[in-house]
Amino acid sequence: MLARSLENPRLIALACALLVVAGLASLAALPTTEDPRVLNRVATVLTPFPGATPERVEALVSEPVENALRALPEVDVISSSSQAGISVVKVELKDSIQDTASAWSEARDKLSDVQPELPRGALSSRLDDNRGYAYTRLIALTWTGAGEADVTILGRYADELAKRLRSVGGMDLVDRFGEPIEEIEVIVDPVEAARAGLSATEIARAIESRDAKVAAGQIRGGSREWLLEVSGELDTVAGLGETVLRRGEDGRALRLHDLADIRRGVQRPEAELALVDGSRGVVVAARMLPDVRIGDWSAGVDAALERFAATLPSNIGMQSLFDQQRYTGDRLGGLVVNILMGFGVILGVLFLTLGWRAALVVALALPLTVAFTLACMRIYGLPIHQMSVTGLVVALGIMVDNAIVMSDTIQRLMREGAGRLEAAARAIRHLWLPLAGSTLTTILAFLPIAIMPGPAGEFVGGIAISVIFSLVGSYLISHTLVAGIAGRFLRSGDTHTGLRLPRLAAGFERLLRLSLRRPRTSIALALVLPLAGFLAAGQMTEQFFPPSDRDMFNIEVHLDPAAGISVTRDLVDRVSPLIEATEGVESLHWFLGGSGPPFYYNLIQRYDQTPNFAQAMVTMSDFQAANRAIPALQRELDDRFPEAQILVRKLEQGPPFNAPVEVRIHGPNLDRLADIGDRVRRIMLMTDQVTHARATLSKGRPKARLVVDENQVR
Repeated sequence: MLARSLENPRLIALACALLVVAGLASLAALPTTEDPRVLNRVATVLTPFPGATPERVEALVSEPVENALRALPEVDVISSSSQAGISVVKVELKDSIQDTASAWSEARDKLSDVQPELPRGALSSRLDDNRGYAYTRLIALTWTGAGEADVTILGRYADELAKRLRSVGGMDLVDRFGEPIEEIEVIVDPVEAARAGLSATEIARAIESRDAKVAAGQIRGGSREWLLEVSGELDTVAGLGETVLRRGEDGRALRLHDLADIRRGVQRPEAELALVDGSRGVVVAARMLPDVRIGDWSAGVDAALERFAATLPSNIGMQSLFDQQRYTGDRLGGLVVNILMGFGVILGVLFLTLGWRAALVVALALPLTVAFTLACMRIYGLPIHQMSVTGLVVALGIMVDNAIVMSDTIQRLMREGAGRLEAAARAIRHLWLPLAGSTLTTILAFLPIAIMPGPAGEFVGGIAISVIFSLVGSYLISHTLVAGIAGRFLRSGDTHTGLRLPRLAAGFERLLRLSLRRPRTSIALALVLPLAGFLAAGQMTEQFFPPSDRDMFNIEVHLDPAAGISVTRDLVDRVSPLIEATEGVESLHWFLGGSGPPFYYNLIQRYDQTPNFAQAMVTMSDFQAANRAIPALQRELDDRFPEAQILVRKLEQGPPFNAPVEVRIHGPNLDRLADIGDRVRRIMLMTDQVTHARATLSKGRPKARLVVDENQVR
């Protein structure tokens, strides 16, 4: 084959063209995202228990659910939060688990088995494993009309928008945040109810029996069958008011509207709120599938939003709060620029050191190896994101090593009198094993990163995988296409081998002779630099993942457990002007009553139905402004609002975590745990470089106990 390629340049050109086409086709087909998709190994089990105290929720719901889930061998950590009326159990799988779908399916089976053990009044447990991935687009609907915002209308339009977005190709999940819960409120007149001899329980049962939503049977006749339904489903306020509560002896019916005021409205107090630049709104969050190109997906979303905007009334506005495509384009664009700059530097060095003919031959290996790497990434299923492209940047200098050695050896053999075919063949026979050993040792150096288990490996593994593909491509291309092109293009009489620096060469020759005369001294001096490096490494700060260069950060606010959502709203209204006055702040959006939509890959929704919690999404002018604002805001908010625990969090790289340093304290006595936690927190705050410390054990909500004298009641 080598002989044919040397004698037939069209074959070499065809092979190069095929490789370039494969690379371009892979570039156009590979999914593009900003960050690698770290497999979600965290799920939340929500079990509502209306009216129950935290103690009852813990004893009757959380503990049985935890015990059932602990039987799963895939589970690593289980933690729970028992609040008034709801149990929240967090489940984390082991890092070695890859098939999370099967593990979550087994967990749902365990939850189904434990349902009969839960007390009467506890609703079915729901396992949510969709919280480990960031949303790709956040769209807000806000009220732009006069007067107070009609959140009911906003919620209905948000529902319609969510339905339209679900029909976009490549859509994974659409959810809504800050959406009001509509309800029909029945306000019973106690005097009229007492006069009629009806209790609230009896009225509720009458309403429940009136609301028929199931089939009443079947009618079979001949060859046809019909489903039988009983009319009377409650779908209007007027229909609910016609509910018959009692019939008198004279046949007159006492209806619900005779003793109650019936109105449609929003559940009060609201479970969650969304504030878009200080105004009430509803946020629709959309997430794309992992095997989709973000550009194509965004085009489909933009088209759906444009059609939806045409249906909006004048008093409802729509704006985009977050678009991952912008960050993806900026990040990948910057990495592509780095690749081109590296290519230019390498090409310049080659021209200066090898001469123009050899430099062109070696430089050809760069785009061919990149095309080979992209084709391998498509076959392997590795998307284009910051880690895989970073691997290409890292591999740029390594890609040309094999080609340099191969072309230089062929040129040297041709100067010694060997023919083109003979020089290429001898070079391949001589170099295949040494270059294979060199390539293999480099691959083995990156292999531990590629096979690193758990979230850390899933995040940085793309770097090593793309480097390994580049190394394999460099070896194969240097022994085939580069060897064939070098044997045909290089000249035996070409004595120009690049830039000549006689003084530098003479100095290097003198230094080499001196080193050979005094080998012990030379070895000692050569060891000084690496030893100094090891000593200096001990003085440097250690951080496995660097901080993100995103121009965003988030703020978490925790209030006393007894605080309602109105108290949280009041604090947010007082905190917001302080944040907005910070230099570089462009937008501020709040989510109250629970976690906001994750807008970064390692953010997780940790809080549900928590009225004393709020989370803010802050966008700055650039990431330098964000880095300057975070520590200053943390200090100022801690000083100005001591009644709340406020955490200003920088977006970090790597798997999700609660805090850089966590101390877990276990014990049966809650008061003792709270005391130890406060002492540990004070120690942390007195430590240098610590900006904030928070204890997660809350005091619980205050209770009012009603002691009934049963004898007096009777």
